[in-house]
Amino acid sequence: MNIYIVRHGETDENKKGNFYGSTNIDLNDEGIKQGEILSKELKLIEFDYVFISESKRVKHMTDIILKNKISNIITDKRLNEIDFGLFEGKNYKELCKLFPKECESWNNNWKEFQPPKGESYIHFYNRVSEFMKDILKYSCENVLIVTHSGVIKSIYCYILDQNIDLFWRFSSKNGDMSIIKYEYEYLFIDSIKHIK
Repeated sequence: MNIYIVRHGETDENKKGNFYGSTNIDLNDEGIKQGEILSKELKLIEFDYVFISESKRVKHMTDIILKNKISNIITDKRLNEIDFGLFEGKNYKELCKLFPKECESWNNNWKEFQPPKGESYIHFYNRVSEFMKDILKYSCENVLIVTHSGVIKSIYCYILDQNIDLFWRFSSKNGDMSIIKYEYEYLFIDSIKHIK
């Protein structure tokens, strides 16, 4: 199985460097352009299944990439970005001023820390890993996943012996595409491509 994983294109929140996961905003002009580039890259691939998160930016990215050629798109909330709760829409400097104690807790224990009204990384990783276990049950050739940076980095951790300590060792930029292969019951990262 070939698993193509795409991060949605750029949004204005990305440009500002803000934390946002559940905030439902759309792609900006640069993000649309990144989608068009990926559409050309992937136009010859026939996808058996397409899985996407619930967010507007991911749905828009998927529409651009596929040009509405595929109707069997499966929305799965396990592919949603981590929910930052009251941290949404703010950058790190702002958060340190507004939530100094919470940011200290975050720095000391990032895996278990839960932002006010948000989601802990452990909870987030568990839902992503459950999705990965389910997807490997499919018998098919090509799968497309369109999702978010945190989800993609968690998928890398899942592939690398479920070692979540590796989460910060990866980058996933807007419009990046990874190809994961599943062969002989073995998962590996085949390639990671940055779309400029």
